[in-house]
Amino acid sequence: MRLRPYKPCDGDIIAGWLTDEKTFSMWCAGRYAYPLTGEQINDRFDMMRDNPNEFMMTALDDNGAPVGYFLLRNADWEAQSIHMGFIVIDAARRSKGCGKQMLTLAKKYCFEILSLKRITLGVFHINPRAIDCYESVGFIPCGTEDEPFIYNGREWKVIEMECLSE
Repeated sequence: MRLRPYKPCDGDIIAGWLTDEKTFSMWCAGRYAYPLTGEQINDRFDMMRDNPNEFMMTALDDNGAPVGYFLLRNADWEAQSIHMGFIVIDAARRSKGCGKQMLTLAKKYCFEILSLKRITLGVFHINPRAIDCYESVGFIPCGTEDEPFIYNGREWKVIEMECLSE
């Protein structure tokens, strides 16, 4: 697996990985409209294209096909910190180690290439597979957000996690 900057041709592929509304909602917490389209992802790309503190990244398999995606935002160069979000793996490749592999590469990129010391992310408490994946690569819980996300009348708490460079 390797990482490269997101390209607009990735949008439709990534949108195809989020086909049920609950998984989609766990991914974006209402920041996109369901059903997701490549155009929506590309609109986000266009909005942040010139922002020096945001990066969209695509993970590729050994054949160059997209298998994962995430966004890095709110880079704080003085505090040496960045927030990771919108993390998703191709549905056909989940539970096969791809998420762990992508996160390991993302950490390497943030710590070694960007020379940052801290990566944060948020995950819903109802997503134990994601929590386990994040913990397996060194993220630890560091708090919860005050405002829960409401999905179909149920409250989803956001667990904040962080990973520090070694």
